[in-house]
Amino acid sequence: MKKYLLTSLLIAILVFGIFAWSPWISGQYAKERAVAQFERAWLNVADGCGFGCHGCGAGDWKRIPFGVQVTLEYACGMLPEDSPEFHQQINVYVSSLGKVYGLPNP
Repeated sequence: MKKYLLTSLLIAILVFGIFAWSPWISGQYAKERAVAQFERAWLNVADGCGFGCHGCGAGDWKRIPFGVQVTLEYACGMLPEDSPEFHQQINVYVSSLGKVYGLPNP
């Protein structure tokens, strides 16, 4: 009985560790997923937010427990000029299951 419990505990720890690391979520995949979800959220908004500015899009990423954090740079509305001072940045979380959290609402 003790051997069964120990084996089960080791398997649970191994599965937990693999999900915490999420090796199947690459930085490139997380960036693409974050950009796609952002664009889908703002698709039908008339003067909304987007990546049609210089330097905008998915930037840095870092692996965090159970997923990847991606920095998105974007601009909203009619810009007086395409300058970084009019851009916004947000960090979003792409989970180990590919779901994106932390996007701004339209």
